[in-house]
Amino acid sequence: MFKRLVNLPFAVAGKAARAFQAREDARTAAEFGRAEDPGQVANNTHVLPSVSTPAASVQVSVAGLPPGPIHWIDVREGAERTDWIEGAVHMPILTVNVRVSELPPDETVVVYCDDGARSTKVACFFRDRGMEDTWALQGGLSAWRAAGRPVVSR
Repeated sequence: MFKRLVNLPFAVAGKAARAFQAREDARTAAEFGRAEDPGQVANNTHVLPSVSTPAASVQVSVAGLPPGPIHWIDVREGAERTDWIEGAVHMPILTVNVRVSELPPDETVVVYCDDGARSTKVACFFRDRGMEDTWALQGGLSAWRAAGRPVVSR
């Protein structure tokens, strides 16, 4: 009897903690999606919530780059970043939500990845946040290399 009486507050606290965690898990899943493994970050399509800008409207070809200074953003993960455009800032796609404030809101920004798919999502995300002069490099770094443009290698 004494053991049951002593453990009662812990049982109640544990039940309350589990209920709170279940509510938080449901809220997070609704906002960001679910990861395959609870220890992993959800698929990068959920990392950039509320993207409404049409993808085609943010793509720019290598030949059609805007004039003037460009802030280059490389959204590839560290392991796949063996070469890059000179002066590019490395901002992996999983950190874009947190690091968007580091970018100049009124200057030209061109985002790139290997093939242009991830960078288009990021450019749409930036545009939805008010950065109207943000572009995704169509074809990504592959198109940049194919056009004979210089890259920096490790």
